[in-house]
Amino acid sequence: MRADGSAVVKQLDGQEFDFDDQWRMSGAGTWELTDRPMGWSDGQHVSLRVTRRTSSTWRKPADAAAGEAGGGSESRAPAPGSYTWTLELERRKKGLTLYFFFSDPDSRNTYYLEKARQPSGLGR
Repeated sequence: MRADGSAVVKQLDGQEFDFDDQWRMSGAGTWELTDRPMGWSDGQHVSLRVTRRTSSTWRKPADAAAGEAGGGSESRAPAPGSYTWTLELERRKKGLTLYFFFSDPDSRNTYYLEKARQPSGLGR
């Protein structure tokens, strides 16, 4: 997420029940901090919208047997061409953390986002 409101995601899973479809999306789009009521907590949220999908992949289900192939990805619906995540914010010692709920939102399974680490030696 950049200061100009643009965003790039790499292999980001779907939110809430879309997570169960097992797709991962990479692409470019926009983000905005909003006070609009949305998400599961009070306060501000980040709306992250991928408007141009550059690729999608399938993740192996967590309960798949060891050594089993991706298992029927040909019959699955593809990842959407565009997608919007509602990101919750959590204040921690090192600053704000962004996350969303995956699978059944009532279970409160959290998917925390991390900024890609820069290879050492860059920016010096």
